[in-house]
Amino acid sequence: MKFYFDIKDDFFAAVDEDGVDLPGPEAAEKEAIAMATSIARDVASAKGAQVLIIVRNEKHPLLELSVTVARKALT
Repeated sequence: MKFYFDIKDDFFAAVDEDGVDLPGPEAAEKEAIAMATSIARDVASAKGAQVLIIVRNEKHPLLELSVTVARKALT
C-alpha cells in the first residue's frame, strides 16, 4: 500500500510526489511520527519548532500529525 507524507515546518513545505510502500496505516503512522520528531529535532531553534505531516493515500488524506517543540528558560 502506498502512502504519501506532505511536510510543513517553520522553514519548509513539501508535497510528497513519490510516496512510500508500507504494509498499512499503522506503519504509515509510525513513519510519520519518526519523520516529524526527526525534523523537529533538526529545525528546533531558541524559540522552538512546529512540524506538520499529512499522511495520505492516492485518494485522500488519512492522518494529520503535528509535533511542537516549545522552549522555556526557567532561570
